[in-house]
Amino acid sequence: MSTLLSMASVSASQSGQKAASSQRIGSVKSMRDENFISSFQSLPYNIQDEIEHLYDFVPEVQQHFVILDKIGEGTFSSVFMAKLRHYPDISQLFALKHIIPTSHPNRIEGELRCLKQIGGQDNVIGVELCLRNRDHVVIVMPYIPHEKFQDYILKLSVSEVREYMRNLLLALKRVHQFNIIHRDVKPSNFLYNRETKQYALVDFGLAHESPTPRKGTDGLDDSKCGLLSQKKGIFTSSLTNQKTDFSQEARHNSTSKNNPRSNFKQYTPHTPVLGSKICTKKMKSPRRVLLAKRALMVKEKEQVLTNRCHSTGQCHCFGLPQICSFCMARGQQQAPRAGTPGFRSPEVLMRCPEQSTAVDIWSAGVIFLSLLSGRYPFFRASDDLTALAQIISIFGSDEMKQSAKLYGKTLVCSPFSSKLNLQTLCTKLRTGPISKQTSRQCDADKENAAILSWNSVPDSAYSLLESLLDLNHFTRITAAEALKHEFFQN
Repeated sequence: MSTLLSMASVSASQSGQKAASSQRIGSVKSMRDENFISSFQSLPYNIQDEIEHLYDFVPEVQQHFVILDKIGEGTFSSVFMAKLRHYPDISQLFALKHIIPTSHPNRIEGELRCLKQIGGQDNVIGVELCLRNRDHVVIVMPYIPHEKFQDYILKLSVSEVREYMRNLLLALKRVHQFNIIHRDVKPSNFLYNRETKQYALVDFGLAHESPTPRKGTDGLDDSKCGLLSQKKGIFTSSLTNQKTDFSQEARHNSTSKNNPRSNFKQYTPHTPVLGSKICTKKMKSPRRVLLAKRALMVKEKEQVLTNRCHSTGQCHCFGLPQICSFCMARGQQQAPRAGTPGFRSPEVLMRCPEQSTAVDIWSAGVIFLSLLSGRYPFFRASDDLTALAQIISIFGSDEMKQSAKLYGKTLVCSPFSSKLNLQTLCTKLRTGPISKQTSRQCDADKENAAILSWNSVPDSAYSLLESLLDLNHFTRITAAEALKHEFFQN
């Protein structure tokens, strides 16, 4: 009997301890929930609505994460900052990228493949998790605290700019080793934490394989090529369909050759019914006759223009309200144009179909130009022609005409513009009134030391800038070669 009483007392004490611990856990959870609710209510109403919609679109996000804020938005996605819901002791934050539902599945697959196989090293962001519900996809990545480019561009010293460019080129070297073009290299896609010296290249939404690999220069590994072509990637799906159609057509032709009778179809002439439309003779109206004569006259004019074009090899319909068959016979110019205005390379602006990883090198050169000049954005254009005009105003008309010939283009520039010295240009812009006004707002000791370092910028910096902004993408320096430049050896 006493044994039973002791067992009952022990069980009662254990149940009491469990109840107390559950109460403590419940109180901690309630306090945590209250903190989450208060932080959520402090957000703007439009961001609260977006977070609620994301919870509805992908319920697993609400099960595992608590979204704290919205930290970015682009054309194809929105990015949120979140933490784990059921592990309050873990202080790690995550970046949740919600891709818009209208994105093509191949594009999403390509981005995930880049993050998984390329990311996680050499300053390239990796992926932790991917959630999908119907047509909504959320990519979970590690969150890196960072500053805006315009907030620190005038605070960096020359040595910090050197490390910034070294880490950017290191990330591009990693990406280009897989024969992948990032295509959207810009300051907002290269995160930088000045205190912790963390760097991360993000946003592979526009990344794709290079149609013209630059072998032997980027340390390109043949085993790493075809990253996005595996398992019917971005480029192989359409090619596979074409091969399938071709094989079916070839199989049909082979069967028809083996069986000559298959070429002859059994034909039964149709006997017209009396009074049907087939027996009645159609009379052409005068209006139809007039339209037919006009069409014949236009055709004769086009034939004359065509004969003249073929005899001279040039088009003669320029300035006329018509298009000759010589121009119609030209193949449609198709070239990738994706990217951010102000960071597109000349071959992209002139729609050169042979684009390579040199596209990203030009974008890195534009970032370096902003760092050396202290001006961001350096190029601001509303269309491709304006962007070309801005590049011509710096690099010269003759130089741009020569590069256009390499792309099979004829460029007409008016008025004439001579090439500027990049070192003189950057020095004058950095010591301009805007730079002086911003430098007064900086902290005293550290920032003044950074400003004084710009009095002795090495010539190798501008030599590297010239190589990064080479108008000829065939001779433009690669990321692997740039890392061996004299500017990074000091």
